[in-house]
Amino acid sequence: MVPVIRASDKTHLTNCSGDQHAWLLDLTIGNIQKDIRRTPKKRAWIYVGLIPCPPKGAKNIDEAWHSAVGTVLSQLRHLHISGPGLKWDCADGFQRQCYPLLAAWVGDYPEQVMIAQVSYGSCLVCEIPKGAPMGHSTFRPRDNSRDQHVYSELLEDNHIDALHTLGVHPIRNQFWQYPLCNVYRLWQPDELHQLLLGSVKDLLHWLLKYLNARNVKEQFDNQFTLVPRYPGLQHFSRPFDALKSGTWLGKEIHGMIRTLAVNCAPILVCSKDDRKTAAETASDEMVMGAVQALCEFSLLVSQQNHSDLSLKGLDGVLKQFYTKKGIVRQQNMSKSAKAKVDDLLARESHLLREQKIHTIRAAMEAVVYGAEKVSTTKRRQFQVRLNRVPQAATTWSDADRQRAIERLEREIHQVTPAKRKLFDKLLEHHE
Repeated sequence: MVPVIRASDKTHLTNCSGDQHAWLLDLTIGNIQKDIRRTPKKRAWIYVGLIPCPPKGAKNIDEAWHSAVGTVLSQLRHLHISGPGLKWDCADGFQRQCYPLLAAWVGDYPEQVMIAQVSYGSCLVCEIPKGAPMGHSTFRPRDNSRDQHVYSELLEDNHIDALHTLGVHPIRNQFWQYPLCNVYRLWQPDELHQLLLGSVKDLLHWLLKYLNARNVKEQFDNQFTLVPRYPGLQHFSRPFDALKSGTWLGKEIHGMIRTLAVNCAPILVCSKDDRKTAAETASDEMVMGAVQALCEFSLLVSQQNHSDLSLKGLDGVLKQFYTKKGIVRQQNMSKSAKAKVDDLLARESHLLREQKIHTIRAAMEAVVYGAEKVSTTKRRQFQVRLNRVPQAATTWSDADRQRAIERLEREIHQVTPAKRKLFDKLLEHHE
């Protein structure tokens, strides 16, 4: 069994001949040890091809890309898993029957979206709706054997709207034809694209905005550029935002996170500023917690080998980041979005309070009014008789209504003044 690992990335070639781009295709196999495969000097990756990008405004770009990749990987697609396989020469000089199977595809999010043929912004693993809280436990994961038949039937029946609802493009994915290949599981965690150029870089951009709003960005820039030259630490002579965006690649960001938490701590946590309010102090502590957790997670992930202790540490700092990252969402929201969220939270809080009071009232009715809860018939009879009283009266004050309620309670529920007083006391205590 030969697990085939592919990698692709859209690369800018030149500005001199019309702003040309192309997709680079590389290949390696999973039989090579990880430490050798990840070392550039070992040359474990081979260059397979270069797919030119269609001109701007062209249609069916995804189909053209899949067609080109299908031509390159035609032998993998037509492999019979129950057949004799392919006779290849191995490194030890012997020939063996090999079964190359497409196992993983390394690439950034746009590449994975093009491979899986899902709409941009959708999850590659499950059918969780856009904008919903992340988590794959309550949604059906996209399994290749199941989805191939489901999506094929939807395509044959021309249910385009249903496919768009599921976040899938209404075309037949060629990766469904590869043996033992789950196109929605080809995505693998990638330290460069998902972590360094994704989460860490986005967090740093947001951190600069936060420090600028707190009027301490100049102090952070001084701390950032005053890191001494030392073996294992990368020195930056200019601030982060003073350099071009393309300058910050994986190597530079990995060197930056070694000192990011140390640069932030004197400004956010250890600052002796008496003018800071309690809200600002709490906000700074949450920001520092999120930065520290993500930096520790990034440094732990970069280890070549992991043990139970390192995996436990990864789980701990990841939980810490999830508990602190809410401050990022609050700072990034606009005023209108914050007003909508506050209104939604207020309504949810009111509904929860009403539900709690209703539950408490029902439980206390069972204690005060009798061994059993008040029946629906008695409740309806009580409400009907209470509504008849104002129709016969010329004036209706709060005191009259309270006296009517007490009289009806004595007639219908046999409630004594002592029970009524106990009920009011219990309800007031729980409210």
